Amino acid sequence: MRKIPLLALAALTACALPGRQTFAPAPVAAKPAAIAATSAFAGRIALVSIAPGTTGFAAPLASAVRQALAIKPTAAFSVVAKAPAGATPAASAAALAPLTPLAGAVASAIAADGVPPARIMLTARTGAAAPVILVFVK
Repeated sequence: MRKIPLLALAALTACALPGRQTFAPAPVAAKPAAIAATSAFAGRIALVSIAPGTTGFAAPLASAVRQALAIKPTAAFSVVAKAPAGATPAASAAALAPLTPLAGAVASAIAADGVPPARIMLTARTGAAAPVILVFVK
């Protein structure tokens, strides 16, 4: 009779309780590629975000450009048109087409604020939740 409680206690000590984790004695180090991938997005917060149909973006954009140039006089600007991805490449291109005039106007406004055109890059991407024009500083 006395052996049954001892056997039960031995069985319980060998089991892990639900919700408890067992940690490895030697944790696995992160792979260098994973570290490089996360650091690639460091500092990639948009300086300005402009929704389609916005007309009064020139003054706030000029202020943001002046502030960026005050911090880094050789700053380069990237104007990115982003739209939701389509089912096909043609559908994605059709979703980006209405953003082209606004993205061009934003790039022209940055150039009008005194940034040389060689330091302004205009690109388009898919994958956004909603259509938007983003301005990044490099």
